[in-house]
Amino acid sequence: MWLQGWMVCGLLLVLSASSHGVELYKYKDEKGKWVFTDKKPKATQEASKLEYKGNKASAPRPRAYSQRINDSATATQSFGIQLVNPFFAPVEFELQSSRYATGEKRVLVDADSSLLIERGNDEPLNFRYRWRVGDPAAQADGFRYRFPVSSKQSHRISQSFNGRFSHFQRPNKYAVDIAMSVGTYIAAARGGTVIWVKDDYHMGGRNSYFLDKANFVYVLHEDGTYAVYAHILQGSALVKPGDQVGVGQRLARSGSSGYSTGPHLHFVIRKNTHRDGHSIPFQFLDATGKLYTPRAGMKVAGND
Repeated sequence: MWLQGWMVCGLLLVLSASSHGVELYKYKDEKGKWVFTDKKPKATQEASKLEYKGNKASAPRPRAYSQRINDSATATQSFGIQLVNPFFAPVEFELQSSRYATGEKRVLVDADSSLLIERGNDEPLNFRYRWRVGDPAAQADGFRYRFPVSSKQSHRISQSFNGRFSHFQRPNKYAVDIAMSVGTYIAAARGGTVIWVKDDYHMGGRNSYFLDKANFVYVLHEDGTYAVYAHILQGSALVKPGDQVGVGQRLARSGSSGYSTGPHLHFVIRKNTHRDGHSIPFQFLDATGKLYTPRAGMKVAGND
């Protein structure tokens, strides 16, 4: 994803953490199944009150800034541009400056590393930048994905590819929304490395204010694509950046954080294509080994 807007050099960005908790209730229904809900049960139902709190530690994002370089041998100083990538995935930086013949320059920085470029300048450089997760040279390998829900129940696909509500633009054109009760376990559809986790926000709604508030887990795959598991419940993440996860491993619980009209999982596979987000089509593999393309209205059994 591109970070929305452009950053001026030297700006350090962090994710803000909410100090608010979200109240959840856990009880057994008439069939003896556990139910998680954010609505207080009836007085006749025996329920346990749960409270999740988000991770209060700030999560650094990739950043670029002017760096002073001191040369003790010559007692001189110069300036360059420091690119910092704290993610466990490659990150592509796009720099814009009048010093470049085309007005821009793209630089790929390896996972969990930094790179000093444009050395030897007499003064700090003026530039803007943005960044994208992933290596643009990566090619999707057609992996057959496991349904990303750890549950004994069936779950309805409420919106699929090219959905009219919110899946009609490139970043989410090939995304899937899976409706489920609050607190349902989300599981890895494919193994990989956890890139980024955000689980600090407690609210959701159908208002532009919530567009950048969703909680999520990003997982990098072997072929260079990555999965986004979004709208997870505040404080429910079971993994952290750098963790290696296997297919079917539980990542978090479902919620309704961010731009959302109700509890569900937003699942999408993306890759870096130098553009403003690019989702790619995929198929799920059912328990019998049959491949299927997700469609709105489908009811799919969870994996447990």
